Parts: sequence; structure tokens; C-alpha cells
Amino acid sequence: MSSVQKTGETNDGTSRPMELFSTIRNSVTLSLATLGIVIFVVGFLINTGIWAAMFATWGAALFLGGVTGYTFIWWQRR
Repeated sequence: MSSVQKTGETNDGTSRPMELFSTIRNSVTLSLATLGIVIFVVGFLINTGIWAAMFATWGAALFLGGVTGYTFIWWQRR
């Protein structure tokens, strides 16, 4: 009996979280979205003043821009 491995299937021991991290790291748009989440959380932690509002706005804008860009590129490649 022979076992046939699919083309996209790898058996090198990498886990799902590592694949996700690699995808984010290799994508500029997903990196921007991740940075947006981080900046938004910083604004949430500050919690008072104009800087909290600015960080939340910048973070949300980066997140939306990154996800929209990634989705558009993914859609174009399909």
C-alpha cells in the first residue's frame, strides 16, 4: 500500500498557530491589521484623554485598512 500526500499538505510538525503567525508575518496588510489591534488596545488601556481616542481611531483605521486590503488581494487572486 502506498500513501499519497496531497500537494498542499505538509508533515513537518508545524502547528496551526505557527502557520497563522507565518502568514501574518509574511503579509504587509495583515501586519498592519495586527499593529492596528495593538494600537487600539493601547488606547483602550490609556482609557482617558485625547490620546486614548486618537490611538483607538488610528488602531481601528489600521485594522480596517489591513483587513480590507488583504481581502481585496485574496479576492483578486481567486
